[in-house]
This record gives sequence, C-alpha cells and structure tokens, in this order.
Amino acid sequence: MSLRLYEGMSLREISEYLFVEDEPTPGDLILVFGGKRLERAERAAELYHQGMAPRVFIAGGDKRGIGVCEAERLRDRMVELGVPAEAIEVECESLNTIEQVRYAVDRIEKSIGWKNIRNVLLVSAPHHMRRAKRTIANYIPRETVITCCPDRRTDITRDNWWHTPEGKNLVVRELEKVRTYALHGNL
Repeated sequence: MSLRLYEGMSLREISEYLFVEDEPTPGDLILVFGGKRLERAERAAELYHQGMAPRVFIAGGDKRGIGVCEAERLRDRMVELGVPAEAIEVECESLNTIEQVRYAVDRIEKSIGWKNIRNVLLVSAPHHMRRAKRTIANYIPRETVITCCPDRRTDITRDNWWHTPEGKNLVVRELEKVRTYALHGNL
C-alpha cells in the first residue's frame, strides 16, 4: 500500500484520515446524515437497540431531485427495524453536509438543547465520517463528545475502497470535499 494517490498521500494515509470510527459509548442522541443507502438506518437502529441513545435525528432532503426525502426514507427503515417513530425526528430540507449540520444543529437546539447533549453519535458512510465530524464540531459546544459510528457497508470500506472504480471515485471526491470545506472555513 505504498502507492501515492492523492496529493502525496498513500492508500493507508487516506484510509486513516477519512475513515474515522470510534467505539460507541452511550450518548444522548444519534445523528444520522442522509444518503441513499439504507445501511445508515440499519446502523442507527442497531445503536438505538443497544441502548446507546434514546433519540435519533435524521437530516437529509431530496438532494437527487427524485421526490423522496432521504431522512424520511431512512426513518421508515428504522421503524421497520423496530425503532419507535416517536423516538425519531427528521429534517427534509438540507441538500448537502453543511446544510444537514446547520439545520440539524438548529432543530436539535430548539427541541432538546445542546446543553443537554453530552455525547452525540454520528452515523454516515464510512468515508464521510471525517468531514461530518469536523463540520459538526464547528457548530456545537466544544464539551459535547462526538462519537463516529459509520454504517456497516462492505463494498466501500477503509480496507477495500481502492479495489473498485466506484470506491476510488467516492474517496477522491470526498477528499476534494474536505479540501473545499476547509477552504470555506467549514471544517
């Protein structure tokens, strides 16, 4: 894995940088970033059933313009998996990570209050965790612990993303998004 791919970073360095995962610890809220893949809902439901947090917030609108709110689709999957609908709040207007963070932070402040959240568990795609964590850290109290709990997809992981053109494309695009977010002061 010594091949240099992106701005001098090796495969290992890219994997270690983007693919952030923490050991789940009990918290006050599970925050799910919208996306088309249901593994996010499945991971959030797993964490909920393990008693990791009593509430779930899912952010994500219809970014693909297909008439489906990603947050509602993920919520419906969580309900299918036995999570009570009343434990889940959704936001359907955000179209990208920064909007998901801003809208979620505002809605969570109004409904729960960030002063009441000691630990938030973030759920998203494995390659998205660094940007999700760094972005939300700019908008919530510093004392709030952020625990990264990526979904459990098997096709694009820290150990195999470079094996397929889709995996390479997703990871290189994510690195570009990290750079753009940093340049705009969002990380």
